[in-house]
Amino acid sequence: MKRSFIVLAITLFAACSSDDDPGNVNTNEFENIKTTLPQGEWEVSKLIDGQSDHTSDFESFVFTFNEDGTVRAQNDLFTENGTWAYDNSSGSSEELVLQFSEQTPFDQINDDWDIVSVTNSTIELSDVSGGNGDIELLTFTKL
Repeated sequence: MKRSFIVLAITLFAACSSDDDPGNVNTNEFENIKTTLPQGEWEVSKLIDGQSDHTSDFESFVFTFNEDGTVRAQNDLFTENGTWAYDNSSGSSEELVLQFSEQTPFDQINDDWDIVSVTNSTIELSDVSGGNGDIELLTFTKL
């Protein structure tokens, strides 16, 4: 009887595996953005808001992302400072949070962008626009 109980207990314990648990859904797939962005200078190669292409608003700006979370956008006439951060706290997506002043054209990229892809030469981001639900696309390309 005692032996049967022990065998039954071991069988039940072994059947209660956590192999089928979903675990942490957020894989931090794009966490390498924290080390990729600070390596070099970047330009906006695409900024689309719904049906409007705003890429030319940033054509002369060079972006420098620093490890301390600051970012500088600079052209021959103007410098704009801001902040950036990698955020994976939403549980459903990984985001690049960009914050500049509300000055045009930088108000267009102030957002918590969903990270679509990260390579050593390209960062692709997207966001669903709050008011009308349009998809915004932002791509940084390394210079």
